[in-house]
Amino acid sequence: MYWFVAFIIVSLFHHGILLADGSSIGARHSYSLTTFDPSGNLDQVGRAVRASMLGAPVVALSIPPSSETTVTAPDSDSESRSTPPEEGIYMCIPLRFLGTNSPLIIDDGTPRIVPISSSICICHTGVGADGRALCDIAVSLALDYRYVYGEEISLEELLGTLAEKVQEMTMKAGARPYGCALLVACLGNGNVGGDNEGREANMYRIDPSGSVELLNASDRLDAENERRSSVAFLGKWNSKKEQDLRSQIGSQQYINEQQVQDALISAVEENGDSTPTQSTPNEGKGDQTFLYASFTRKGGLRISRVTRTTREDDVVPSTSI
Repeated sequence: MYWFVAFIIVSLFHHGILLADGSSIGARHSYSLTTFDPSGNLDQVGRAVRASMLGAPVVALSIPPSSETTVTAPDSDSESRSTPPEEGIYMCIPLRFLGTNSPLIIDDGTPRIVPISSSICICHTGVGADGRALCDIAVSLALDYRYVYGEEISLEELLGTLAEKVQEMTMKAGARPYGCALLVACLGNGNVGGDNEGREANMYRIDPSGSVELLNASDRLDAENERRSSVAFLGKWNSKKEQDLRSQIGSQQYINEQQVQDALISAVEENGDSTPTQSTPNEGKGDQTFLYASFTRKGGLRISRVTRTTREDDVVPSTSI
């Protein structure tokens, strides 16, 4: 009888059940989806959040509607006037390759930015397979909604249903949480009030726990009572540089879309996470390829590949996808 009691006590200590601080590696809450640890956290969800923060860095810029149609370009000989960037959302993400010179590899094989409707698209970072799975779910939700109701899915419906799908995996037996984060970009519907109310572009994040967060600036108006741009970061970013980059990108006045592209690419480069690799035989060693996307009402979703070399301070012309 005594040996049985001793065996039970040793087993409890081995599995960490008797440890008040929950520091044991073998604690039962370490691999349980629905058991809180002594500090009130769900370990598996916390690990999934960390996995999403180790993904490729994504930077997105939301430009509000502007009343100006042309902007004078300073010190320009060829063009005295330039068209400012359209209202919408602009995104940039570095393409990570396998470090091989094979001509068969032309990209990373993962669709990072997926259109859902004419006013909604999704970008993901973290575990690529999980991101693709969630993008497939989002596309299916949009198609089913159009089939049933004869119209495009609303932002509220997509965010609510997609977040519910993500949250289900945090408590489903025999499964694990999604190890990715989603950036949902929406151009608005223009059905709320008048003027530009309800039309401004918004960015939302869905994390592995299923929570939804608005990424736009809380203060939409600057000192001149004009709507200002908002910047969002997902993935692996240097916390010391993120705030400076946010202020730099958000406060800059862009003359044209090329300046937006250069600013986003420079932010990813300054983050220091992009490792130069050789993508194709036509690109030199040390070249880094970026995925740049513009999502506007007039042009829709346009995705292009931009290659920047580290040997010379120039950018190879972008190639549309």
